[in-house]
Amino acid sequence: MKVIDFALEMEEMGKDYFRRLAAEASMNGVRTVFTMLAEEQQELYDTFLAIKRGASAHCNADSQALERAREAFAKIFAPDGAHLALLKTDLAAYEHAMQVEAAIVSFCEELAERERDEEARALLREIAAEERRHYDTVESIHDFVAAPRWHLCWGESSNLREM
Repeated sequence: MKVIDFALEMEEMGKDYFRRLAAEASMNGVRTVFTMLAEEQQELYDTFLAIKRGASAHCNADSQALERAREAFAKIFAPDGAHLALLKTDLAAYEHAMQVEAAIVSFCEELAERERDEEARALLREIAAEERRHYDTVESIHDFVAAPRWHLCWGESSNLREM
């Protein structure tokens, strides 16, 4: 199986997964989070499609390991992967998305390490790097949303004293 085709299939599964979660979400904030994540998956799909269409030397790399890995990857986006009842806040939705993205990054990195073909390994590393950037974006948004829980908002309620 061509590595780039696997990456495109992976992003399509992710987009469908987050769209399904958005459709099932009852709270607007959670729905917005998952809709945004589906759009991010589409952007990654477009990035990988550009790599496929571009002049990348290793974009046609073929991997035998991907056929066996397809089932393992599909479990990440299994329909019962998220219990929507537990995702009652946008922060919980971002935390779930971070778990999914971390699993994808780990999956891609493991595939790259096991791959014997050097061109396929290079492309898998490139895909893992793109997925890591996507994870970093989700993590940054999560940290922004969670900031009020971690930092004092008002000086009046501070336990800090001037020296």
